Amino acid sequence: MQGRSRNQVAVLFDQLLRPNVDLGNDQTCLKWHYHSNKAVKHVVLGSGLPGGSWHFMQGSQLTLSLNNWLELPGYEFQDWLREHRAASIRKPCNLVTNGVTSDGYNYDRATTSHIAEYYKDFVSKMEIADHFWSDTNVLSVKHLCSDENNPSQSSRNQNLDCWEVRGVKKLPQGKVEPFVIHAENVVLATGCNTPKTLGIPGEHYPFVYHKVSDVDALMSDLQSRNEQATDPCLIVGAGLSAGDAIVALSEREIPVLHVFRRAATDSKVIFNQLPAVVYPEYHHIKKMMKGDVIADGKYTRFPKHKLVEICKNRECILEDSTGNRFKQKVLYVFILIGAVPDLSFVSEGESLGCNPLMPVDCKQNPVDINPFTYESVKHRGLFCLGPLVGDNFVRFGTGGTLAVASHFVDES
Repeated sequence: MQGRSRNQVAVLFDQLLRPNVDLGNDQTCLKWHYHSNKAVKHVVLGSGLPGGSWHFMQGSQLTLSLNNWLELPGYEFQDWLREHRAASIRKPCNLVTNGVTSDGYNYDRATTSHIAEYYKDFVSKMEIADHFWSDTNVLSVKHLCSDENNPSQSSRNQNLDCWEVRGVKKLPQGKVEPFVIHAENVVLATGCNTPKTLGIPGEHYPFVYHKVSDVDALMSDLQSRNEQATDPCLIVGAGLSAGDAIVALSEREIPVLHVFRRAATDSKVIFNQLPAVVYPEYHHIKKMMKGDVIADGKYTRFPKHKLVEICKNRECILEDSTGNRFKQKVLYVFILIGAVPDLSFVSEGESLGCNPLMPVDCKQNPVDINPFTYESVKHRGLFCLGPLVGDNFVRFGTGGTLAVASHFVDES
């Protein structure tokens, strides 16, 4: 089988749960049955609400995946949406819809605010809220193994071979409470939360940003001060974050200088892989990148270019494919070239990748795992899911979860 994942268990599960979903089929080959005797004792630690990073996205932004690709087993998104709409009759809906209309409740693409609330409500609906510790900050994850030559150490640590998780839990009034958990197994599902940088001179200046969420914050600040953006904003990157930033700035009629290192027609550019009928906003960006749309000075493209230096006076030095360099004056710089995971809290984090000499990267160097259990090849009892193993779509992350859970049930 083939799919948009390098992990075959994830592809298998996706095909069983949504066979031919990319062709519009909405059927499933699976039925779900709950067996309480197979429950695995566990706790989920998160810095925010269940749903994680979805709660920090721009609420009006439409999801890349169709809504049924983002749902979790046991509680269909459409069922949640109907219940949400029914509740909204009694209490006004505070979730944005981004102008999305549909016949009934069947949105093809939901807003990120809907998905965030769906994941939060999923935990209550499935009666697993007791397993979730929100507002926690994990400080360290390390493997403990007793030293047979040191009896005193063995007496202090009754779990002779386990993982120790240390962190703090946020309490009201700004207080924190430390905690320590010892477990046979630890599952890392931290995603990619550290923006990549170019490592060029001037990238540290305060007018340089690396998150798409900064676009709205800065533009709102300008609006609150009744200021008009005169110089353009420079956007570096050709991925979805760069596309979202272009959309946000274009809606405010702020000029954009768009720098990307590939040709606009390159098949690896994500906008060339998305059907126009489903993703009209990204299709428009693709046409602008190719020069097929006249933007009246509001969008200037620089294909096969790179940003090589940022000057203190807000001048940026660009370089084309022949090595020629020139300057552009800008208001802000948004370097949106992806993100990498932060595994600094894991004592063995530096060596988890397929190439242990390189940092873990969801595209270039994912965590080296057993393909059937998602357990780290190098560290027994440590499992990884989602972007850490190259699965950037929720629909494939659930297959990885199945692999981990199946292993735990077999072990018990």
